[in-house]
Amino acid sequence: MPPRKFGRAWLDKCGLAWHLNCSRRICRVEEDRNFAVSVKRQGGLLAVDSAILRALWGSRCGHKAVTVGGQTRYCAEMPRFLHAVAIWLLILGVAWVSIAVPHRSDPEIMAVDSEQAADSVVPEAEQVASMTQLRGRMLVFEQSIRGASAGKSVQDLTLGDTPLDHLSSAIVLCNFGMKAEAAEQIDLAAKGFARDNGSAVGATNEQVAHEASDEALLNAISAVVNAWPTTNSQVNVVPGASANDANGAMAKANLPTEEQFELLRQRLGWFGELAQAKISDDQDALSTMQENDMVLISVFGVVFIWYFGFGACGIAALITLIVMGFRRTIGSAIQSQANTSLILGETFVAWFVLFLGLQFVAMMVPIDSESPLRLALSGALMFAGLGALAWARVRGLSISAILDLTGLRWNQGFFQLIWKSAISYTTALPLLGVGLLIGLGMGWFFDVPNLGNPSHPIQQLIQEASYLELILLFSLACVAAPITEEIMFRGVLYGHLRQGTSAWGVAGSMIFSMVISGVLFGVIHPQGVFIAPVLGGLACGFCITREWSGSVFPGMIAHGIQNATALLLNVVLFQM
Repeated sequence: MPPRKFGRAWLDKCGLAWHLNCSRRICRVEEDRNFAVSVKRQGGLLAVDSAILRALWGSRCGHKAVTVGGQTRYCAEMPRFLHAVAIWLLILGVAWVSIAVPHRSDPEIMAVDSEQAADSVVPEAEQVASMTQLRGRMLVFEQSIRGASAGKSVQDLTLGDTPLDHLSSAIVLCNFGMKAEAAEQIDLAAKGFARDNGSAVGATNEQVAHEASDEALLNAISAVVNAWPTTNSQVNVVPGASANDANGAMAKANLPTEEQFELLRQRLGWFGELAQAKISDDQDALSTMQENDMVLISVFGVVFIWYFGFGACGIAALITLIVMGFRRTIGSAIQSQANTSLILGETFVAWFVLFLGLQFVAMMVPIDSESPLRLALSGALMFAGLGALAWARVRGLSISAILDLTGLRWNQGFFQLIWKSAISYTTALPLLGVGLLIGLGMGWFFDVPNLGNPSHPIQQLIQEASYLELILLFSLACVAAPITEEIMFRGVLYGHLRQGTSAWGVAGSMIFSMVISGVLFGVIHPQGVFIAPVLGGLACGFCITREWSGSVFPGMIAHGIQNATALLLNVVLFQM
């Protein structure tokens, strides 16, 4: 007879060990679907060992880890493949929500119902985008330097697809002597305004006010086009206008009024100033605008030298890293633990949902959208979103494992951090350039003028930002965003992908992981789909540094440098 007290060794020797099939019963354990359960006889009954019982219950709830043969195995309630599919369905679903759902900037308007909105104060009318103004200035400056419009077609001079873009294009076309084409742009803008106003639900005071403002803007642009100085005898290009003499000179009665010029400056910014200076023949204003454009060109020259110089260094650094990788002089420093990929994926989903939820809550906070407190709140919520890392702890990962798996350790010294951060920044620039070429190619293939006017909402804030707001903007873009994005995208998401595809080999897993994480990083940013490859290329560069340094800290610093450079450029351009 067997001894009264069973032991695991005796059971294994007799071939009577108890096994549980995880894929059918409770969970699936990677690389070892069956594991032995030690049992003991208590009161004539077989009872599962208490430690294993707790592990099984934790895996049923999705919480705990099972230690088998000295290795930690993290169980899931469903098969691994289905679990991974569920995680990515959630990631893609939340990403779609973040892209598709418009962000309302004014919580007070969002909070009121339709009846209150009808009686509320009418918000400020929409203004032309900063990038549209920037591109228009470049075109006009080029025309003033070259003295001709050779090689410029209507497509080249069209600044975008929105009604305000069409009206801005009309002014640029007038400056190039294409008044008939400018009139066509006005017609397109009128159709766009009618379409946008017709899509609104209910004839609210806001809608009526917008329609009146749009109609007044169309009339002002029509007057500008007809009054624009030209050598062409065909002055009457807009229906309803007339020439006063054989030379096509316009009488003062047909010139735009001061109220119309003011409306143009409010809605079209720099384009309104150009129109007033041209029509009134204000040489001082034209000289000032040309001097500002010279400063603009100088700034672009400095930026070109900056990016070209560091980009060239980055190409050399990339080639060096690739050669060293093939020669196995350097290798991957990614920390790996069994069955942690799904936990990292769940953690990223938790952060994504928490981040969007916090942003939605922030919109409901009764703070003026133009108040500096709004920027401070955004930065605080970014850091609050990092609380999603607690999910990995709940799922059984130790704090030490979380720090290793997400690259939040650095023990290589200060100077190592500095030069690796410099390499991270330079190696990201060539990939950013590749992304830019891909974006331009997409824009050309889909025939999208100016790539759909890619601009970030922060550019609109820069134009009239105070010193305090600029400090908060730099803190938000150069500190809060790099820290949170590097931890979650290059730490958690990239770690999830690398752990899950580790069987593909270092090269295959690395390329796949950085492309997928880079694409997701690019598309969720608000600049538009054609700028996503640019941001994706930048993200791939940071993934390379994450791979060979094993940490996200160099990427954080490089990310901050890139954001600081771009933000400083925007401040110089849009506050001149």
